Amino acid sequence: MGPQLPSEYLFEICEDLKPAVHGGRFISSEDVTSLVERLNTAIALAVEVEEEKRILERQQRLLGGRQVGLALVGSNVVAFPSHAPPGGGRA
Repeated sequence: MGPQLPSEYLFEICEDLKPAVHGGRFISSEDVTSLVERLNTAIALAVEVEEEKRILERQQRLLGGRQVGLALVGSNVVAFPSHAPPGGGRA
């Protein structure tokens, strides 16, 4: 399987370009086209990661740092916020 993360794409691009650094490899227009396409893929993945990070940070700010609790019901786990009042009494 090929690269999945932006850093993996960028690492592969760097490895492919290393032979051309000191004139050991000629870069054709096809090579440049491929490089641009791969960079665009890495950029798109990075934008997705950044957007998800912004969404998670916004959700965290809206929750005010509260942790969403899990309630165990039998062997099933159901995720929902805990509404128990302080002191452990029933709501």
